[in-house]
Amino acid sequence: MRRFIGLFASLMWLSACGNSTSSVGLSTRMGSAVTGSALTRTSSQRLALSNGITVDRVRLSVRELELKREGHHDDSSDDDSDAGTDDKREHKQRTGSFLIDLSGTALEGQLVRLQDISVDVGTYDEIEFDIGKVDPANATGGLKELADQGASLIIDGHIDGEPFQFVSSLRVEQERKVSFEIAEGDDQNVTFNIDPSGWFTDKDGKRLDPRESSARSQLENNLQKSIDAFDDHDRDGGEDDDDNGSHHDGKDD
Repeated sequence: MRRFIGLFASLMWLSACGNSTSSVGLSTRMGSAVTGSALTRTSSQRLALSNGITVDRVRLSVRELELKREGHHDDSSDDDSDAGTDDKREHKQRTGSFLIDLSGTALEGQLVRLQDISVDVGTYDEIEFDIGKVDPANATGGLKELADQGASLIIDGHIDGEPFQFVSSLRVEQERKVSFEIAEGDDQNVTFNIDPSGWFTDKDGKRLDPRESSARSQLENNLQKSIDAFDDHDRDGGEDDDDNGSHHDGKDD
């Protein structure tokens, strides 16, 4: 039974030499980030949404996830005269491209740990991620399967009992304001949350058929809004210290 396959094609940490480091877990889950609740799964290991649509498998290509230290952001301008520019760049911690691949019991809504990563200790105030196509020449395994199709996301499922596959090259870039401390020896966690409950529903509550080209624009818009990443130290599937659920403070393309 497939659970969760995460693949780092490459892992690059840009850290200041000699700084103390600690562990951060990178996790993912399917479900509502607001309530932390799971979604309905059928006995055949499919995620039942609504209007006769079920999801068997979700694959997502993450180009990069980046953590930014408080007070050490690299501004949009590249001013070489600014002596602090190089120091700012050293206080970003980022991954290379990796694959999210969910099927079977991984669709049940539980938190699934991908990998532990090492970062500098300190206070972090921003999480940024980029979802999109990757270069096939720089991809391996399951990530290359998406890259070869020019895809950043593939959903396999059934609609009214008939199989479908939705392939998209959507691009999502989000900058997420957060506030969390990473101490030496700490075990912090960042959760990548995917909420599929509204994927196949338009603004009037009607079903979107993923097989119809007329539904693509609205479906991709729904997909963009369903993806979030936040600090989740207690690993309960919701953002830490936020009783009202997740609040996007980013940009989607």
